[in-house]
Amino acid sequence: MCTICTLTIEFAVEHPDALAVAVATREAIETGPLPELDPQSEIDLAQSRHNATVLLTTIQQRIEQVLSASRLARLPDFYVLMIESRTWGYFHPALGGFDANANPSPPRVAPDENGIRDNILVMSQAAAEELIHGRLPFERALEMGVAVVDAPGTDAQTIRSALIVAYPLEQFSDFVCTEVA
Repeated sequence: MCTICTLTIEFAVEHPDALAVAVATREAIETGPLPELDPQSEIDLAQSRHNATVLLTTIQQRIEQVLSASRLARLPDFYVLMIESRTWGYFHPALGGFDANANPSPPRVAPDENGIRDNILVMSQAAAEELIHGRLPFERALEMGVAVVDAPGTDAQTIRSALIVAYPLEQFSDFVCTEVA
């Protein structure tokens, strides 16, 4: 079982960027970069959470395939929030990929008394769907505001860069070559 599947999704934690990502997603749907949702297919919360879990798992697998073991190991821990279903995923790099047995605490979206907060990627499921199929590069998702990396210090750039490599500007192949480390 993956960390995403076993992660408690009832964190009752809201992220301050979730509303901005939702507004940007609606705008992207209305102006065309993201496809219009099918009005005939109404999805309940359980189905939406299932879809979010599939998206998170696919993103996890793509990052593991694309990054070398050494680069993956240098990634900081980070959470991913899929805004439509409020589903959280947790990415904890380990030697063989992301740790499937991680048991994280609820994410800290604001600094605690020691100034420590967690790294969080806030993303819409609509954007993630386009991302995993190679129709939306991660860098473009950031520019559009349908994805936001909220992390302190250099962690933000490290996470951003890993996702830009995994989901580049040009079409990508499902067949991945990584550097030998």
